[in-house]
Amino acid sequence: MRKKLIGAIFAALAVGIAAYAQDSGILVKNAFKFMHVNGHEEEEEMTAFVLFEYEQLKSVKYQVAYLACTCRGPEVNYYSVAYVELSKEDGSVKYLSYDLDSAEHYIAGMYGDSEESWDGTAVKELFAKFRKDNLDGKSQAYINSLQAMHGDVDAYTGATVTPNNAVRMLQSLFKYHNARYM
Repeated sequence: MRKKLIGAIFAALAVGIAAYAQDSGILVKNAFKFMHVNGHEEEEEMTAFVLFEYEQLKSVKYQVAYLACTCRGPEVNYYSVAYVELSKEDGSVKYLSYDLDSAEHYIAGMYGDSEESWDGTAVKELFAKFRKDNLDGKSQAYINSLQAMHGDVDAYTGATVTPNNAVRMLQSLFKYHNARYM
């Protein structure tokens, strides 16, 4: 009987330790999940981190770090930092940059992806044009309607994952923003 009791105590202790170990990580409240796609069309849920969140009267400023590309080595791919201003009235993208803030005063973002695609296309320039044409000043409804893979985005970009993951990150940022401000 004593052996059974000691065994039961150790079993309960092992379960308790496993539960504690599983939950003892750092609690992050300023992050959200997004479905990342790599150049081989493989999707994986990843975490985007809100580095900066500043509420203003009519908008919220964000800096969001996320991994844009995983299909090449780390010597050419880093976390990108998107500087995003979203409206509190309708959730639209008031400003999006991977460089300067909206006042063009500070470097608030960082482009962390490949400079060239597999075919030599200048990805950074293509991405800048894509952002200007499809994301800057656009509504949540419009951006949420974009099909990130094998849809509108690929047709525009020629299948580079940089714009795909930016759209996916924004679509998830909208959920984060809407839960807090709308």
